[in-house]
Amino acid sequence: MKVFVCAGSSEIKDMDYTNQAKLLGKILADQNATYIQGGSANGMMGATLKEFCKYSKKVEIIIPEVYLKFDESALKQIAGEDLKITPVATELDRLKLIKTCDKIIVLPGGTGTIEEFMFCNETKRNHEHSADIILVNYKNFYDNLLNQLHNPLTFTPSSINFSVVEKVEDIF
Repeated sequence: MKVFVCAGSSEIKDMDYTNQAKLLGKILADQNATYIQGGSANGMMGATLKEFCKYSKKVEIIIPEVYLKFDESALKQIAGEDLKITPVATELDRLKLIKTCDKIIVLPGGTGTIEEFMFCNETKRNHEHSADIILVNYKNFYDNLLNQLHNPLTFTPSSINFSVVEKVEDIF
């Protein structure tokens, strides 16, 4: 099972979020998943990666070339020199590869995380992939986004192609 994790790459001061990211790393390793992410050793992405790598080395990084020079050594330091890195030319190229996964898990994050989430939701709606998309709305982080998506002016049932859980323990 290939699982792409969308998450924030900025440091978070609330350790509860970091603990959720770490727990997800452990759960994915226990599930014998291949953990795939967009190329950051920082923030929640880094926390998930570091925890996953304590139990498994089945990691793949899909990273735009512009970020590779900044992140490659830190990623290899965590995951090992054998880390599978797929450099891509653009963010869009990375997004296209995300949808080849079996599951897409969205942890709290910023605009990049929301971009990944929206792209995956729309491409699933258009039947371009069949990956399960799970939004982790920990501590109601995504409530405003969910309210907007359910706006009566724009909402149609076909526009929602994901499930929502409150914490990572509820994913599997």
